[in-house]
Amino acid sequence: MDEAQVGSGKTEPQRPVSGAKRGSARGGDPAQLGHALEVLRVVATLLVILYHAALTYAHPLRLTLWVAHDQGGLTGFDVFIYWVNGFVMPVFFLAAGVSAPAACESRGPKVFLEHRAKRLLRPLLFASLTILPVFYLIWGYGLMVTGRCDLGSILRWRYSPEVTYNLYGLGHFWFLEYLFLVCVLWCGCWTLRNRLGRASLGAEGGLVARSLASPWRPVLFAIPTSLIFLVDSDTMLRVDNVIVPNLFRLVHYAFFFAVGGWISQLREPKALLIPFGRFYLAFSFVLFAAMSPLLLQHANSPLEGGWRVVFCVLAALFVWLTVFGALGVLLSRVQGRGSAMRFLSEASFWIYIIHVPIVALLQILLLPLAWPLLVKFLVVSVVASGLSVWSYEAIVRRSVVGEIINGTRKRSTKPSWFGPEFGWRASLGAMILLLAVGLWIGRDVLWGDNFHESVAGQLYRSARVKPNALDAMIQNHGLRSVLVFTGDPRGHSWFRKYQEICKARKVELYAINLRDDLAPTRKTLDRLVEVLAEAPRPLIVQGYRGIEHSSFATAVARLLDGDTPDQALNAFGLRYGQFGEPVATPLGRTLLCYQDWLQAHDWKSTPDRFQRWARDAYLVNSFPEEQGGTRVHGHELMARKGAKPIDEPRSVVPR
Repeated sequence: MDEAQVGSGKTEPQRPVSGAKRGSARGGDPAQLGHALEVLRVVATLLVILYHAALTYAHPLRLTLWVAHDQGGLTGFDVFIYWVNGFVMPVFFLAAGVSAPAACESRGPKVFLEHRAKRLLRPLLFASLTILPVFYLIWGYGLMVTGRCDLGSILRWRYSPEVTYNLYGLGHFWFLEYLFLVCVLWCGCWTLRNRLGRASLGAEGGLVARSLASPWRPVLFAIPTSLIFLVDSDTMLRVDNVIVPNLFRLVHYAFFFAVGGWISQLREPKALLIPFGRFYLAFSFVLFAAMSPLLLQHANSPLEGGWRVVFCVLAALFVWLTVFGALGVLLSRVQGRGSAMRFLSEASFWIYIIHVPIVALLQILLLPLAWPLLVKFLVVSVVASGLSVWSYEAIVRRSVVGEIINGTRKRSTKPSWFGPEFGWRASLGAMILLLAVGLWIGRDVLWGDNFHESVAGQLYRSARVKPNALDAMIQNHGLRSVLVFTGDPRGHSWFRKYQEICKARKVELYAINLRDDLAPTRKTLDRLVEVLAEAPRPLIVQGYRGIEHSSFATAVARLLDGDTPDQALNAFGLRYGQFGEPVATPLGRTLLCYQDWLQAHDWKSTPDRFQRWARDAYLVNSFPEEQGGTRVHGHELMARKGAKPIDEPRSVVPR
């Protein structure tokens, strides 16, 4: 995705070199590659959309934390995303390198680098300030819906190691960062070569030119790539959200950028690259099918020994077969470009920038629907592609956004009702309005007490409040019991003040150590059931922010009052700040365990039956599987899914 071409569809302006002839050893004939490269970039951009659309419907990736995963995942999507990821980004870097030699030769490396900084860093800054925050909001929403973090974790800024590792990064804009660094490396090497008076590696008759002309070129160029993969065999798979670039990925992509530059110096690139193109492309599919078992195994757990070497060699050969094959086929087929291809080539940079948040949001919205995964994938792909293309025409093409992204804007030949800037202004206004509405709806959870009456006059729930607010609740609602969740109650000043208030108001105060990120032990659950069954009413349960703990305790209390499991599970809901279904949280799955136990025996829920289950059956013969899976039974599942009980908690019932 050449920054100078993907957005505008035009090559970087160049000044002729005095004395240089067309097709010379220094300049080559990159013009022969133009239309084929444009088509290749457009196809690669559309494949990137399909890649991101497939992530939710594949199995979770070892090296990528995606917004959501739906049901069990299909191995076919695993294969597809690794196929795309194996060659698409190398294609972009190779295409970006084609214009580098001529630009450096005609304008000098300093001017070339200044131009690339403008074409890459300005869109990166714009995207980081506008699109990246939106993606982070969607990403966080997806993690909450699927139970990998909750609102409390976000408000406390405390996450699991997996989330923390991927917390700070540029999202899919890492490409712009890497490409600019590669351009810096290219200019450094170019300057050093000129000072040493050495000829270009891609000069006619040189080793690189002879390698590019050889029918064995995929094998020859796969050798350096194999060495990179042998040092870091995850290079082909690695897509993590970090700011500091990975050295081996950077070198990997820099090599493709350099090859693009060397290809541009070929005197007759068509005559050299078209032969064997079809064979390379066809054989790349055969090779990928052969290496897929190793690839899937490595994606799950890194290969070792001889199989690791075999995988690295095959992966390197695959990418070069695909790149040379696709380029050769397109050079033989593409003779020009129509208006549709011209528009897509112009829009492809923006499509790459905008499609990820659209794809992620669609995937999250489709999670609750019981559609086949293939249908969901097609819906996400088609809608995201359509909206991305439409947004370029409606928001970017003729506005200041287009000038930022592409370096220029198209002038409208037809009068517009609202003007060229209306699209992005309306979009910005709509996003601000949606954010304001969301903050207003969630104001009680974010800044208030999250206070709710669950059973009229009997049961209340809230966040942990200030002592004076608790005193007001006791007086206003006639509370006789307060239940809080904390691991070390006597070590907190707020708890000592709670004790003073409850003692003065003659209110019972209970404290239980209940984690919201792990399944409770049987002792903890049994103690919670005992307190909720015997505590004088009206009772209020208070957890951090009034979300997980309060939802679980309220549901347990309603089961003890005779509600059905479905009625009790209504305590988990968006109005309380609980994103996702109960199955997305360990505490919610604990109650689904009880529901499964009832269904297995064809029983109805009663308070006595629930107490007996908590005392005798919990963690013995049932526990629900994670979201989207089949519920199974036993301690083995708890260990396999990381839902191990915590150490026996300390329960405090101060009087």
